[in-house]
Amino acid sequence: MEPNSREKTPCKHCGTLIFFAVTRNGERQPLDIRPDPVRGSVAAYRRGVRLWWCRSLLAADGEHPAHPLEKRFVPHHTTCASRDPSAQLAIPGLDDEPPAPPPVAPPRPDNVIPFRRRRP
Repeated sequence: MEPNSREKTPCKHCGTLIFFAVTRNGERQPLDIRPDPVRGSVAAYRRGVRLWWCRSLLAADGEHPAHPLEKRFVPHHTTCASRDPSAQLAIPGLDDEPPAPPPVAPPRPDNVIPFRRRRP
């Protein structure tokens, strides 16, 4: 079972057709439109009109195997052509070297103002 034409929408980043399924927590999960029984890590099934439910199979492979009515789909963030996968895993500032401090110019003698007063 694949999503119908009303359930498909283009990705904002790469333009490929995707569809959204709802997780147990109520979050929307973008999935590729073609089922993939080999690489698919998300089990999704249609429940009602234009409503897909999904769950992760990676965490519960032994406990809850995929039901015959569930199809395995690949999450779209793993196949999106415009996103760099290494950039998604990088923590900003972790691998960066600290910036060098700006060079301090020594004061010029004609620019120095004496702050001490001479005693009379």
